Amino acid sequence: MLRIRDAAPTDIAALIALDSVARDDPRRTWQITRWLAAGGVHVAERNEAAVGYMVIHHHFFGEAFIEMLMVAPAQLGQGIGGGLLRHAIALHGHGKLFTSTNASNVGMQRLLHAIGFIGSGIVHGLDEGDPERIYRFAVAP
Repeated sequence: MLRIRDAAPTDIAALIALDSVARDDPRRTWQITRWLAAGGVHVAERNEAAVGYMVIHHHFFGEAFIEMLMVAPAQLGQGIGGGLLRHAIALHGHGKLFTSTNASNVGMQRLLHAIGFIGSGIVHGLDEGDPERIYRFAVAP
């Protein structure tokens, strides 16, 4: 069973360990530390072990924005990303909820569409040759 809870500062080692970028990029370790200090980090656990995390902030024109959704590579395809997104919707889906992913991340795009997010725009120039696609949760009428 998947459990999602607010992160605590003591989660830092577990989040770094499951983050596929942090292994090769020390800037991600620094970023995880900043996210934890600022709040808005949610941890997905299975059998009391961290298997994913999500960061939500309100710096996107004052609206809720899922800045990061990370699932441990060995746990991909097991419903963790969807569980985290549904958690974000439960918290912020009554208003405006946005996120983004690279155009090359087809798996995340499929997940976003399956959960009820719709395309909202494209930003070029963040990752050269791989535009960032912006999505928003489409609140049901």
